[in-house]
Amino acid sequence: MRRRLLFGFVLICLSAATAQGQAIQELRGHRAAVYAVAFRPDGERMATASFDHTIKVWDVESGRVVRTFTGHQDKVLALAYSADGRHLASAGLDGTIRLWDTVNGQPMACLTSCNCCVQGIAFTPDGRQLIACGETGLAEVWQTPKGIRERTIPIKPERMPLYAAAVSPDGRTLALAGLDGRIHLYNRATGQQQRILEGHADAVYSLAFSPDGGSLVSGSGDQTVRVWQIASGEQRACLDGHRGAVYQIGFAADGRRLVSAGTDGEVIVWDAGNGSALHKHRFPGKTLCVAFTPDGRHIAAGSERSTCYLLELPRHVR
Repeated sequence: MRRRLLFGFVLICLSAATAQGQAIQELRGHRAAVYAVAFRPDGERMATASFDHTIKVWDVESGRVVRTFTGHQDKVLALAYSADGRHLASAGLDGTIRLWDTVNGQPMACLTSCNCCVQGIAFTPDGRQLIACGETGLAEVWQTPKGIRERTIPIKPERMPLYAAAVSPDGRTLALAGLDGRIHLYNRATGQQQRILEGHADAVYSLAFSPDGGSLVSGSGDQTVRVWQIASGEQRACLDGHRGAVYQIGFAADGRRLVSAGTDGEVIVWDAGNGSALHKHRFPGKTLCVAFTPDGRHIAAGSERSTCYLLELPRHVR
């Protein structure tokens, strides 16, 4: 699971075009693999996290780095913005969760996790709590921005590594998944388990709720993306198109489309209703993370080759 060519602080932003005529920018500034990407809710800023121990914040329109956050002592594996965009959370292999003020660029807190490696984080919709999970199989509920750990939620089997966390849009349901391929759903307020979703044949690396909260999507080492109905716990679709592990998935804000990134280098945009592949694009090397812009017109994809790509989607896919 623990997964380089420019150097210095110089950013090179190259504009190019795909065979389909789509605009694509190569955002270069990291010194190692880009493992996580997240957009601020207003769409004006994008954060990337890297194996070079840093987080960079980019101006989406110009493609320039506006801020670099330092402090992590090892690879940064996860990022999340709060719903109001004022806070950014990061976590990684050093076992810490760090909170950053996006307005003044100052560090707010450094939280020492029970997990020696933190790989999944998610804010609650109101931004008052942050969920974190990692190698030791514990999910932690942190009060933000104070950085107080309220409680932990143990997963069975005990100490089973967890790689992904997601909170439903209404804040009621917490989803956790990891090495065993099962997805564990909990009542976030009480910590009581609600059900387990089974179907993946390998580890689950990414989870995301649909904007209406009715569905959950998961990406796995078994090379599939699966869509689950929350009310019944039934698997609604199995999307088979990648030829490598799926490390990142996500919904567009309109809920009509999904995007997935695989170690085969492909990013696939899917129709969330019928499961058809609407668009595919192959990037150089392994693609480790992906996200829609809030307006759904572009996707950002992070690569093992220290680059983040900003790709304009064709009109028929938007």
